[in-house]
Amino acid sequence: MTIKTKLCQLLQTLENIENEINLATFNETEKKVFYTVVTLSNRNTCNISDVINHSGLSRSSVYKALKKLDSSSLISISQSKDDKREFILYPSI
Repeated sequence: MTIKTKLCQLLQTLENIENEINLATFNETEKKVFYTVVTLSNRNTCNISDVINHSGLSRSSVYKALKKLDSSSLISISQSKDDKREFILYPSI
């Protein structure tokens, strides 16, 4: 099996997962923010600044995407118990 074939299979799998969790209707920025939240929250806690720093997206783009992802119940946003100015992000899937 060639690398190209494996990559095509991987992309098809990703598309199937996006359809399954209703992520397929989101734009590329929103998907990038979602994948960043999932990746970072898997390592430890994830806050909005982490997403901005790791995604390379502007603060306003991240906030808009987080708002849409939260309203669609793909992520959860909760206020930090330690610092009331900080918000912790979790994937809801």
